[in-house]
Amino acid sequence: MERNKSLFPKISPELIKLIRAEEHFALMSHKNPDGDAVCSVLALQLVLEKMGKDVMAFSDGPFARREIKKYERCFLNAVPESFKKKNPVVIILDCSTEDRPGEVYRMLKESTAIVIDHHSSGIPFYRQELSYIIPESPSTTLLVDEIRKELKVPLDRNMAELMMIGFLTDTGFFHFLNEYQAPDSFEKIKHFTETGISPYEIYDELNDGRKLEDLKIIADIIKESTTHFSGSLIIAVEKKNLNITEKPGDTIYRSLLEVENVKAIALIKETDDGVEIGFRAKNKAGIDVGQIAQALGGGGHRLASGASITGIGIQQAKEIVLSNFEPLF
Repeated sequence: MERNKSLFPKISPELIKLIRAEEHFALMSHKNPDGDAVCSVLALQLVLEKMGKDVMAFSDGPFARREIKKYERCFLNAVPESFKKKNPVVIILDCSTEDRPGEVYRMLKESTAIVIDHHSSGIPFYRQELSYIIPESPSTTLLVDEIRKELKVPLDRNMAELMMIGFLTDTGFFHFLNEYQAPDSFEKIKHFTETGISPYEIYDELNDGRKLEDLKIIADIIKESTTHFSGSLIIAVEKKNLNITEKPGDTIYRSLLEVENVKAIALIKETDDGVEIGFRAKNKAGIDVGQIAQALGGGGHRLASGASITGIGIQQAKEIVLSNFEPLF
């Protein structure tokens, strides 16, 4: 991507026209949501409600991440029949594959769907003119801000704070922001902060209040991690039924990516019916973990991705990870 081009291309006129014309909207994101998923939904809800629209937010959950737990009350996990009869337009955010929104999407699968996302992988299930999918965007909340601007809805502090949280959590407080994304992204951050929000306070809100017991469990997971290919790859394992109150992945990735000579991390999480495998890569490693995840039936970005595999255990998952990384090293 050339630096003299805008990070955010023009939005389809059909998409904007549909939003302006319709009155009822069902907003949702992917299962097991993160900060960008939750905040993109809630920010767009505020935008649409400012236009006088009837909007409801849905999620299958679980709200496992400590920093988004307080937003769980804003979402329903089932579609009321009275709302379904209104034939709402479904807007799916931070998710561009049909399986990831979960049961709430299946309840409204026959409805017209709009997709707003910054993930590039997956099989399209939507009309192209009703999508705004920009893989170069560092977060989906920044795409919501583009929608807001096109709809000519004034930015307020509540919208700005939600968009900022989504951006900061998906970029690891700027850590994953590259040189192509930075100029346009910081321009948006400038407008967000002009509403009165404080990045300092947001950081404290997202990171304070952790339990010492959780950090000890995370430390044990890191301690048991293993290195491969002369230290280029680290594999960590999160066994099920750990007595932990928060999702430990972000802390594990952040810590292990700081290890000398490491290029990529694989975190294998044991589930009731198989495993979930998360991948992270260093920016200069020259590895596209999104392609690895896609080959395993998942998806994501070049530097951050994941996949779920049923019917296998931890050892088999390790073998799959090693076989996929071996050609790269």
